[in-house]
Amino acid sequence: MATSLLTHASEETTRLRTDQVVEYLLGHFGPTYTAYIANSRSRAMPARWALAPGQPNRVEPALDKVRRLRAAHTVAVAIEKAENDQVARAWLIAGNPRIGGRTPAELIRDDDLPKVFAAAEAFLEGTYSA
Repeated sequence: MATSLLTHASEETTRLRTDQVVEYLLGHFGPTYTAYIANSRSRAMPARWALAPGQPNRVEPALDKVRRLRAAHTVAVAIEKAENDQVARAWLIAGNPRIGGRTPAELIRDDDLPKVFAAAEAFLEGTYSA
């Protein structure tokens, strides 16, 4: 079931434009955490990334940032569907013993996506191996 939730969330994320992914993350995590997840030094940039194509001041994030933003969106959506948005937020920003006490957001920022997806799958399945 967890793999199915992650797969469906990944497919949903894939179908969204980057600005829509960023808009979701801004709404759930705010500009500071969205910038942190993307590994951006500017907490103002996510608001510019969230502007629809063609809007003035819109900026397209670099591909490495897009990869991180989409990974965060996928995991958040999967956990939100299984639980709720508050649990998804808490899971991403809290230290996680399955990943050595680090936060999933930190691992996303550091491009350690396989560990994040394994920990999310373990969480969704209710298992303790990542």
